[in-house]
Amino acid sequence: MITTDTDSPERTSKQLVVLLHGLASFPVSMALLERVLEKEGYAVRNLGYTSTRGSVNDAAARVMQEVRDLSPDITVHFVAHSMGNIVIRRMLNEAIPNLGRMVMIAPPNKGSLLAQQLKDLGVFRWIFGPAGQQLSSDNASFFDSLPSPPCEFGIIAGGKGDGKGYNPFLPGDDDGTITVESTMLEGASDFILLKATHTLILFLKETAEQTVCFLKYGRFKNQD
Repeated sequence: MITTDTDSPERTSKQLVVLLHGLASFPVSMALLERVLEKEGYAVRNLGYTSTRGSVNDAAARVMQEVRDLSPDITVHFVAHSMGNIVIRRMLNEAIPNLGRMVMIAPPNKGSLLAQQLKDLGVFRWIFGPAGQQLSSDNASFFDSLPSPPCEFGIIAGGKGDGKGYNPFLPGDDDGTITVESTMLEGASDFILLKATHTLILFLKETAEQTVCFLKYGRFKNQD
């Protein structure tokens, strides 16, 4: 069941931002982004979905139903964390009228090597369900089937910026869960790296500020 903690988008703005959390998470994880975006004058729909009980396709179908119910004269932007980005990419197999921009935060666009390493463990399958299996980085056919967003999109990755990252069992820089290299996707308008782990990146003021900047201008602001 999809839940939302905001009122109808028509109440404040013709610019709507749909927020979507990641695997085994909840809308509250996107609360800081929600507050900042609303202060900037955007209407916000912070959607929840049962990420661990079905496949990515199941989640995409449920979220798409919410998007279909929106007024056709509203520009719809997307901001997602982790698996939420994969759900949206699956949704974009269908045309969305008045599609605006998209910000991908820590997206496993090429899959998760950590999921690949853990997918055969019973506890992993039990906790993360079918979607967790789909996110394995060796599931190339699944990721190849996902379209790139047909709009301007920017990627915010987490990492140390030292080429080593937070997780010694992942190659190169990483946020503890996703490698920086796996976040990348051809066609991105802009890319930035923030010093943060996979979950804590959502609670950085810088993440919210960069998200607003990209939604307004189609690019991230210069970092000091």
